[in-house]
Amino acid sequence: MTVFSKNVFTLCVHFFWDVPVDQRQRGGSGQQGEALHVRRVALRKPEILEAAFARLGLGFQRLSHREGENWTAFAQLESLGFQATSTFGSGRAWGVVPAGSMIMQVDMGSEGPRRISGRMLGADDIGVAFGGSEFDIVTAERHRAVLFSLPQAAVATAMAHRAPATEGRVGAQLILTGCSAETVRIRRLASAAFGSTDGPLRLPAPGHAYGDFVDALIGALLLPWERQATARLETAHYHRLPIVRRVEEFMRSNLGEPLMLRDLCNAARASERAVEYAFRDVYGVGAKQYLKLLRLNHVRRDLMTVSPEAASIADIAGSYGFWHMGHFSTAYRRLFGETPGQRRGYR
Repeated sequence: MTVFSKNVFTLCVHFFWDVPVDQRQRGGSGQQGEALHVRRVALRKPEILEAAFARLGLGFQRLSHREGENWTAFAQLESLGFQATSTFGSGRAWGVVPAGSMIMQVDMGSEGPRRISGRMLGADDIGVAFGGSEFDIVTAERHRAVLFSLPQAAVATAMAHRAPATEGRVGAQLILTGCSAETVRIRRLASAAFGSTDGPLRLPAPGHAYGDFVDALIGALLLPWERQATARLETAHYHRLPIVRRVEEFMRSNLGEPLMLRDLCNAARASERAVEYAFRDVYGVGAKQYLKLLRLNHVRRDLMTVSPEAASIADIAGSYGFWHMGHFSTAYRRLFGETPGQRRGYR
């Protein structure tokens, strides 16, 4: 298992946790009939996930709360790593894909849209990112997806073998659209691999499984260069993203100040309408609502790290601009599914 598979891949996009593989069940070289058993891990404590993101230098914040069972499962077939995830409630994660790696994300029936760097993806679109590219992803309210990882060198070799001169034409962060048939094929392979989600996952690993997955993934990447193909690769960049970045930097520098929408517009050097559209497209909420979510996430972080002797709940809330404790407590519980007092009691 590569460093990428063990670390960033297992955490980098959606509520991930490293899942131990029962190596005793592998039995050797991966011939026909062998099986790779993968234990599904329930993510019952959000702070475990958030701490894991922080340890790897990745950013994470919660955008909404929804009751449900969150879990993840990871497996490795030769150099191909893949991870299935199922989560409730929307979240945002951001960071950088490690050099030498390529990741592809395929939706498995989420409820609601995904957003990558401000671009909304359709259900059959595939997110693609290469080593060194920054990612900023917002998950759906009900998220189901599989993330695949391959060494970038292996991808380039496979592309050069199947379609010479194409391997140098992809890079950074991309969205593969118009590839419904290929997405269906990848979903079918992933569904067969992970089987039931009601208990421990059993991954059939015959000798041809690796080839099937790689063939499907590389085949999807090559579609835009095939004649009469409707597929295309688009840069995952939203033209209003710079507005969001300027405003968010201003927000983070003034979390305790009584900011008005006009203050945010001045920081963005854009109109109120442009700022609102930009935030709704990138994060699914308006600028003022995003500021509130940002403040609540910081309050929760401090409740977990600052001792009651150093600061009360009211002190922490006030430092982030929450002066009405009733309104604050209601908003906090709506976002995290717990009261501020309960969170402090978990320390």
